[in-house]
Amino acid sequence: MTSYSSGQGGRALFVLHEPGYYRFYGSTIVEMERRGWDVVLAFDRPHKRGQELRTPAGAGAKVRSVGALPGHITEPAATLRLTLDYVRYLEPAFASSGYLRRRMGKRLPARLRFLTRLPRLPRPIVTAAIALGRLIERCLPVDRAVLEFVRRLEADVIVVSPVVMVGEHAGLQTEVIKAGRALGVPVIAGAASWDHLSSKGLLRVVPDAVAVWNDTQAREAESLHRIRRSRIMVTGAQSLDHWFDAPAPGAVETFRGQLGIAPGRRVILLVGSSLKMAPGDTEVRFATQWLAALRASSSPEVRDAFVIVRPHPSNTRQWQDVDLQDPAAVITPRGYTGMPLSDGEVEAFRQALLASSAVVGINTTAMIEAAILRRPVLTVRDASFDHSQQETLHFGYLSDAQNGCVMLAHSLSEHVRQLDDVLSGRGPGLDASDRFVARFVRPHGVTTPATAHLCDAIEQLAGHRQRARVTGHRGRPVATDHSVALSDSRRH
Repeated sequence: MTSYSSGQGGRALFVLHEPGYYRFYGSTIVEMERRGWDVVLAFDRPHKRGQELRTPAGAGAKVRSVGALPGHITEPAATLRLTLDYVRYLEPAFASSGYLRRRMGKRLPARLRFLTRLPRLPRPIVTAAIALGRLIERCLPVDRAVLEFVRRLEADVIVVSPVVMVGEHAGLQTEVIKAGRALGVPVIAGAASWDHLSSKGLLRVVPDAVAVWNDTQAREAESLHRIRRSRIMVTGAQSLDHWFDAPAPGAVETFRGQLGIAPGRRVILLVGSSLKMAPGDTEVRFATQWLAALRASSSPEVRDAFVIVRPHPSNTRQWQDVDLQDPAAVITPRGYTGMPLSDGEVEAFRQALLASSAVVGINTTAMIEAAILRRPVLTVRDASFDHSQQETLHFGYLSDAQNGCVMLAHSLSEHVRQLDDVLSGRGPGLDASDRFVARFVRPHGVTTPATAHLCDAIEQLAGHRQRARVTGHRGRPVATDHSVALSDSRRH
């Protein structure tokens, strides 16, 4: 990917869902400042994580937060967007995604619930509905408060993420894209996480560019969101850059010692999933059955392994009073300071992953993080998690059947045999997992931080705005050249 870093500076407006999104874009914001940019931050929900998260860690004086986006969503706009968000799940690509369709159907206003009785629709009909919806969207005026907000900031480029959220606080980012279009300010929409383009709402307005992790997400943006390939920029997973950092010397041994794990003893780490992927006490019940299966194994490598259960930061409630009744199993941590996690909490998780001989999960980003750290990753089908495994698209990207990083078992007995193979050295090795990381996380090379590529993309897009100011262009600047530049940026 061509580098466009020039130290040119300017003003970048980042519009994020809430300050917890610093875990996705904190490194990008800090790097943009380092390159000489003024960065302004605004949010749909600025107080979701409390008052203290004004700017991301490491940011300096040129990064400032202005808090909440102004404005509101009119009822016609909200209704249109919810309708499109639901209709997208009727096309054949989502034929097996009943959970996603049901979840989106609950968002529909009562007068539109009849849509949930529709059968699956042919792709051309869904495509036509999306095109018509976007045409109507262009006819709806931009919210005046949002328009004036963007106008006053005089930004050279706008970054919005994730845009695809649904519900009460979701629509203002779409208004920001429309404001950028009206004012001639280029807008880049970012896919914050690996599941966002396939499990949430639609990109209701087409931005100037869409930044995605990899070619898998590029295909999602093109096929599921009907975004032209020339507008899609593959930059890598900037939110996962820190997992490539070298561990501190001796940290893993210290971590093992704190948990009383004897030298040489195998460790199996169970990483928890979010509340939506593992609702209620489903994960606790699974962990209890899973641990019993491990202890009943005929393989001493599996049977005698030390087990760490690490609850997901957003799904700790079900674990508060759980006693695994096993002296060689521990639940840690049972609580967190918030999201994003503190540096200490992230480092503790890193040590848990590095201390492990194998990592097991249901459906969570931690499984990708384990693959980055070159740990074998396994999962098992369980009826309690059909909605998060069989009825989502993104889970399939992890499976070894789709060249992913995770060994998939269809029963606990098969899973235990796979663990035995991994712990005894008879497993398939890490070559496939390494290829997955190179393709899915850092497609421009595993030694190059994705943050740099995303900042390059932002600067590239902003360059058109700045050149237009110098040459006196009005409105939408150099649209034709812009399209060519985006196409060129994808060659790698």
